Amino acid sequence: MPWWGMLRLLFALAGLGVFTGTIRAADEYVTTPSGLKYQILVHGSGAQPKVGQVVLANYVGTLPDGTEFDRTKDEPFAFTLGQHQVIKGWDEGFALLHVGDKAVFVIPPALGYGAKAIGPIPANSTLSFQVELVAIKEGALADALKEVIDRDGLTAAESRFAEWKANHFGRYFPDEGQLNALGYHYLQGGKLPEALAVLGWNVELFPNSANVYDSVAEAEVKNGDAAAAIRDYAKSFELDPKNSNAAAMLAELRSSPGAIEAMRERMRLQDDLEAAFTAQEQGKPIDLPSLRRRVLDVVARNPAADADGNLVNNYLYLSESIDLHGAVQDWKLFVDSPNEKVRELAHDKMGLAGVLNAPLELKFKAADGREVDVAQLRGKVVLVDFWATWCGPCREEIPNVVAAYNQLHAQGFEIVGVTFDQAPDPEHPAKRQKTAGQVLAFTQENGMTWPQYYDGTYWKNPFGQRFGIRAIPAMFLLDKTGMIVSTNARGSKLATEVKRLLAQPAAPTKS
Repeated sequence: MPWWGMLRLLFALAGLGVFTGTIRAADEYVTTPSGLKYQILVHGSGAQPKVGQVVLANYVGTLPDGTEFDRTKDEPFAFTLGQHQVIKGWDEGFALLHVGDKAVFVIPPALGYGAKAIGPIPANSTLSFQVELVAIKEGALADALKEVIDRDGLTAAESRFAEWKANHFGRYFPDEGQLNALGYHYLQGGKLPEALAVLGWNVELFPNSANVYDSVAEAEVKNGDAAAAIRDYAKSFELDPKNSNAAAMLAELRSSPGAIEAMRERMRLQDDLEAAFTAQEQGKPIDLPSLRRRVLDVVARNPAADADGNLVNNYLYLSESIDLHGAVQDWKLFVDSPNEKVRELAHDKMGLAGVLNAPLELKFKAADGREVDVAQLRGKVVLVDFWATWCGPCREEIPNVVAAYNQLHAQGFEIVGVTFDQAPDPEHPAKRQKTAGQVLAFTQENGMTWPQYYDGTYWKNPFGQRFGIRAIPAMFLLDKTGMIVSTNARGSKLATEVKRLLAQPAAPTKS
């Protein structure tokens, strides 16, 4: 699924109405027992939604600093009330409204996304939504189809779909986003016939949407149907000439008769790599040599495939997680790859290989004026955290990193931050740009008390270029001698590794 499709599922990019009404003082909000705060700006005269009904809503979502992270655009967003299709604060808040109401929800992290960062939303964020309840539909077609498929099977669902369509779906509301989400539910669950059927119905019902053709084409690639995939990627690109994913997939499919097999293997391999990541985190055995052979074979089949760069990057990340020094041999395998992006990735990795055999040297003046020299921290365990405020996975790690620091700092754990934030550029402004002061304000709000390097050069960050960093977060964990022992100490692995390294002597004993 292309990245914008994932954003559509996560944030429901649909349609915005005009909000009117005066937002009153904070003490005039109604606070529910769960912690949801709301106030109704305009009272409508319609019905109140019930659990199981489809809510159609317009909204604008903002962060506490006023940054807008999402809004509906062309059509209201549809979701089924009380079915966990949206955050808890929405399920609770919309159940309190009537059709025509315009309101404000202030949703605490526990009713939002909690400690998990989602796209542009940082972890532990309080969210504010201006909302309008546009309409209520009796039930969702996607929900009804899922019930029939799961209970009676696909053949029964095909018959019911035809019957419902002939009757204009009756009480069931057909929504493109809900059907697309259901299709991916089956696609990611390994139920290809079900995914193809649901995504095909979505094309049938919404023939002018580029997104539905892009989605069904992905399922058709997984199914090995090159002709259908070419047809539907071409239609998606025709409807939306800016769809770079469709353009790239079309070019690859048309490059040779056997291209689709390489694409299918790449998809299967990506699924297997994700499963391997999970297994590795759970301490289960992984057949790394088999994965390595498959990655090399996929790259060799189609040297021009852009997607292979991401695939190799994911494989190397896994390899480094298992054995950083052993991963150097993997990096060397791709240095002469015929794929340009893979070759550039390997060369950058080899730049990191040059610093693995000696204590890390890193010295700078932090954004808050502190002088930082990692060499002066020998005898302590140090995390050098390469990150940025605009990086979703980086923000997702912040609560974990802060917790590890607060727990282990007194025992000798230090952190040094290197931010890839971009300084404001008046000629080319962008939402992700931040001054040093804004970055420091962010770190203070999130409990990140350690020093931060900031030069505003974005991906031209000199330390990033020196260490061959192409993706963040990159979390270099140093032992007491200053040697890099891990480049991706993330999640629960961080505290576990820090404790292990703290327990080691300051210098290795000689035998």
